[in-house]
Amino acid sequence: MKLADYIIDFLARQGVTHVFGMSGGAAVHMFDAASRHPGITPVFGQHEQSSAMSADGYARVTGKLGVAITTSGPGATNLLTGTCCSFYDSVPTLMLTGQVATHRLKGDRQVRQVGFQETDVLSIFGTVTKHAAQLRDPQAIRFALERALWHAFEGRPGSVLLDVPDDLQRAEIDPATLQGFSPPSARAENFAPALAELGALLARAERPALVLGGGLSTPCVGPGLAALIDRLGVPVLTTWAGLDCIRHDHQNFVGPFGVYGPRLGNYVVQNADLLVCLGTRLSQNVTGGILESFARAAHIVMVDADPHEMAKFDGRGIRIETRIAARLDRFVPAWLAALGNSASRPGWTARIAGWRAALPHDRPAPPPPGRVDAYDLVEQLGAVLPADEAIFVDTGGTLTWTCNGLRLTQGQRLISAWNNTPMGYALPAAIGAAVSRDGGSVTCITGDGGLMLALSELATLVRHRLNIRVVLFNNAGHGIQKQTLETWLGAHYVGVDEASGLAFTDFAAVGRAMGLPVHVIDQSTRITDTLTQAYATPGPVLIDARIPPAQKLYPVLKFGAALENQLPAMPPERIKAEMIIPPFAGTARAGGTPGV
Repeated sequence: MKLADYIIDFLARQGVTHVFGMSGGAAVHMFDAASRHPGITPVFGQHEQSSAMSADGYARVTGKLGVAITTSGPGATNLLTGTCCSFYDSVPTLMLTGQVATHRLKGDRQVRQVGFQETDVLSIFGTVTKHAAQLRDPQAIRFALERALWHAFEGRPGSVLLDVPDDLQRAEIDPATLQGFSPPSARAENFAPALAELGALLARAERPALVLGGGLSTPCVGPGLAALIDRLGVPVLTTWAGLDCIRHDHQNFVGPFGVYGPRLGNYVVQNADLLVCLGTRLSQNVTGGILESFARAAHIVMVDADPHEMAKFDGRGIRIETRIAARLDRFVPAWLAALGNSASRPGWTARIAGWRAALPHDRPAPPPPGRVDAYDLVEQLGAVLPADEAIFVDTGGTLTWTCNGLRLTQGQRLISAWNNTPMGYALPAAIGAAVSRDGGSVTCITGDGGLMLALSELATLVRHRLNIRVVLFNNAGHGIQKQTLETWLGAHYVGVDEASGLAFTDFAAVGRAMGLPVHVIDQSTRITDTLTQAYATPGPVLIDARIPPAQKLYPVLKFGAALENQLPAMPPERIKAEMIIPPFAGTARAGGTPGV
């Protein structure tokens, strides 16, 4: 059996149905094998970066291993950004890179290259994969694949890489003689002490809140989470990555929180006396830049598969007083089984209801003619999305408006590259999801900046007749960067719109030229009708929604302030009146982060 055939057959036996990539000289044998295997379909994008992101999107919606295959050199290095997305968001992906033949490897010779397009991918990818290895013996292929698979899924999942020289891909092997990989024994888990402490903390708490993060989806915890939320009966907050873990109309749901989050969620976090955080690393995007101001009255419980994520705050301002190192797909069922009846806290519930009514919602003035408000678009989009829709969102203002305004129902998924957040992620990731759904609908929400980076992938949509609706937030610039420059550099715009150096295109004309049906939304009264028509159209569709270039991302936290004190600023006396605990009176440390 040819080694390349063994690789592809191994993937098929793991349930992989599609692999993503671009053909190249050092990968032809793997793609040949994929094309001949009855259980695997190769999907060819327009750029290797897109292929890595497609593999990432495939893994997020299926729970299976996402696989990208490329040639050596530039083909491999182009995978880097998409690999980072998987690594930082704990998504199991395998990057299979072709390499020059073993006799052309430079080894320890002090030269830059020996073989044509030879590149040391292990050094380049070593810090953004859980495991990276190069095959040097064809008899080790089973061991190498099984070891890579184990690393991709064990503990905190993530990206792995296997570099396969060209001559080994075409080597003949006997599968019956191959040695396998034996993973280390799993340690016994005893959650009883932690659950007892949690129970005592909940019994004493007057103002508890539960925080849901993206770790609940990697891997997916399943229906036990909904049962846990119901049983606990406490207010539920989410990071943006955890938004699809609870339906928007659940009686316990408060909403997201953070630097660009709604005020309501921030006031709940800042006044809570117990914060139980499941599967969130509490990034600076949710805590704000002044760490000692975050949830300063709360006993913080953090449950995470990675103990280093809980230790990183030591001596830096946030006190993680209870730390539980556990995968959420194991901890949540155990907590649910141990949980008794929840206590009601009418005073806390009433206070949250009061904030919901009283705090500003920060909606902009009506848009100018020929433009539509981003929040109006998001709200009306939510009303037409199919019940089981997978929704992929790009970064920047598009992500902010979507996460703060979209109302998700049970069964819908909201996905982005939450921690790497590259422009251009959403479209290729949506492609990876769409091919796995066998005609099922997928939505890609992207900005004009993000679409420019992935514009060529519109051809991939048309080539495969994928049922993807591309919703373009067209605000003629990089809106979130414009706002950052207004905050920090006196609105001296550089490289954020056409006037300051960027170049855009006529997206509607490009879409039509590529064979896509195009719908333009430039009137508020036509949003729902146009969206309904677009979602009734089979196959790929481009929806060009014209957003005001000046629409702001409010509310937002300016560096130096606590989460209760976002812009547009509320009067200090109003903040004091709304807070249960005293407003934060500290000062900013030097070296702030723009926009935070």
